This record gives sequence, C-alpha cells and structure tokens, in this order.
Amino acid sequence: MSSVTVRDLIEAMEHLAPPSLAEDWDPIGLSFGSMDKEVKKVLIALDVDKDTIQEAKDNEVDLMITHHPAIFKPLKTLNSDDSRRQDYIELLKSDIAVYSAHTNLDAADSGMNDWLADRIGISETDREIVSVVSKSGFKKLAVYVPDYAADKVRRALHEAGAGEVGDYKDVSYTLEGHGRFTPQEGADPTEGEIGKEEYIHELRIEMMLKDRDVYKVIQALKSAHPYEEPVFDLFTLENQTESYGFGRIGTIEKPKSTEEMAALMQSLFNVDGIRYGATTKRPHKVVAVFGGSGAKYYRDALEKGATLFITGDVSYHDAQDMLRDGIEFVDAGHYMEAICVPELHSYLTQVKEKNNWSVDLLEATTQKDVFTYLR
Repeated sequence: MSSVTVRDLIEAMEHLAPPSLAEDWDPIGLSFGSMDKEVKKVLIALDVDKDTIQEAKDNEVDLMITHHPAIFKPLKTLNSDDSRRQDYIELLKSDIAVYSAHTNLDAADSGMNDWLADRIGISETDREIVSVVSKSGFKKLAVYVPDYAADKVRRALHEAGAGEVGDYKDVSYTLEGHGRFTPQEGADPTEGEIGKEEYIHELRIEMMLKDRDVYKVIQALKSAHPYEEPVFDLFTLENQTESYGFGRIGTIEKPKSTEEMAALMQSLFNVDGIRYGATTKRPHKVVAVFGGSGAKYYRDALEKGATLFITGDVSYHDAQDMLRDGIEFVDAGHYMEAICVPELHSYLTQVKEKNNWSVDLLEATTQKDVFTYLR
C-alpha cells in the first residue's frame, strides 16, 4: 500500500470535477492545509460546520473533502470574536486540511446533477444539461515509439486520461513505419551513435484526449518514452466538443404528478420537509433537476420542454413566476445535495483501489439539514 498526500486526493477530485468548470465567484479548492501533507484518514461531508469538524477531530482525520466551501466571504481578521472564525481556528489548531469542489462538481459530467438525475430516474438516453456554461475541446496525439516500448507508452497515456471516447476507454490506433535520425554532439541517445544515421522500426500511436488533460498526458508520455527527445504531434479536433453545465433534464419512465414527485424526493433524499407548487394533477414526463439554488434557471428548463422543475431554496416570488409561466416545481431544499457524500465515497474508493492507496475514507454521519419542520 502506498502513502497518500493531499495533492494526490485533489488530483483525483479534479479529474472528476475540473476547476475550470467552477463559477468565477466560487472559492473552490484547498482552503486549509498543505498540498504535501500525508493523509491517512479522509472525512467526506456536505458542509464544514461545528458538527463535521468535531467528527473529523474525533476520528483523527487529516483531510475533509466537502461540497460547500468553508470560506465563502473574504476574511479581514482571524480572531475568535465570531463563531465562524472559531471554526476556522479549530481547523488550524487541529491541522485538518479542507478541500471543496462546489460549482465545478455541479457542472461536471457524472457529478452532482447527474447523481440527482440518476436517483430520481431521469433517462440517460435523452438527458440534457439545463444551462450550458462551458464547452471543452479535444486534441489528437500522435507519438512515434520504437516497437519494443509501444505497450509501455500506450499504458502510460491511457492512465493519464488519453484514449477515452464516449463510453469507451483505452482507444488507440497504431501504424507501422521507420524513423531516421542522426544524434549530434551533446545528445545522449537511447538508440544509435553520435554522428551516425540511425534507421529504426517504429510505431505511430494515435489517441484522442481532452484539452484539460493535455499537460498530464504529455508528462506521462515523456516519462514513459525511451527516447531522450520523443517526437509527437498534437492536433486540435474541430469536430469534437464536450458541454458542461448545471442541471439535468430528460424523461422519466413512469410519469408522476408534482405531489407524487415531492413524496418521492422526500423518501429518496431523507429530507423532513418538501415544498411544491402545482396548479394541475397532470403527470410529468419531462422533468428537470437542479442541485442547490437553481430557481433562476427555470426558464432554461421550460424552453427545453420541462413541465416540472426540481431544485432548492425557491423564493416566494420565484414560485409565483414559475407557476405563472406554466412550470410546476418541487423545492427539495439545499440539503438534497448530501447525496454527494456516498457518491464521492464510492468514486474515491475506486481511485484508492486502483492506486493501492493506504487511506481510510469516512462518510460524515453528524451532518444534518439546518431546517426543522413541524409535523
């Protein structure tokens, strides 16, 4: 088993939820601690609050991974006159690092909004993003490798993220050929001699990769390639883009009324109180879900054909606007995003097993909804 640092876990998180997807105002990332800190225990939580901080301390946790960032507003002081600053002081005293993935996790493919959509049964076949905020491009890498090193280089590129095409992994294409080169004074050639032309059987390996993975893939290429100066080409693909954004919309297999969907949400997400707005008893076939406070995006869902919009923190006037415009809603509260805890635990467990990491991953058990409802 290999030791793990904060940096290792952040790299795993940012592979799932690239920082480039976050909103400009969002203070994602490492808010407490050092990148080089060794991590033996991780606590995964929705929020950084007194309960989860105490749980982290009780379990001697080295790193907290949360959805909601610890510090939303800039600090002018770090004295203990404020209860929130007392939390920050406690984290520093206890040497607990904190990393948060917020709107980048919301927008990510297979992130927060896909987890919500999966849970309530929105079909993957026709699922769309409610509000697209960015598009990422793709590159094609072509690298020339001596035949004896081809498998090693190919594996390294795949492990760095190259060769993922749709629902397929480890995709590559290989051509055979011959390379010629003459090492000059000062070179340290793996093959050939200084001043003598070398003729060697090589393979050209081609793979597609995402723009966000270029640096990591090229570093892996240089580490795995036997040549002192690997030769490779990198092409921008004009015909390939990938969209990211907030919310998900699609059809559900068994249409339900707003009231029925509200009851389902209460059961699925273990929330005590659900508010909803409905003017009809109609069953909804096209449903949109938007984690967090998504009321301002309801028109995007309406334009894409949704008749029901599920989100949190709906205001009185937002509710009026939605019903006036002909879309019904379920306000499941912000706490439905606690679904991220088991989902991130599952994801990081896969990463841990793949890399043979020596780290314990804990799910927060003390976090709770800030609202209590009369029954």
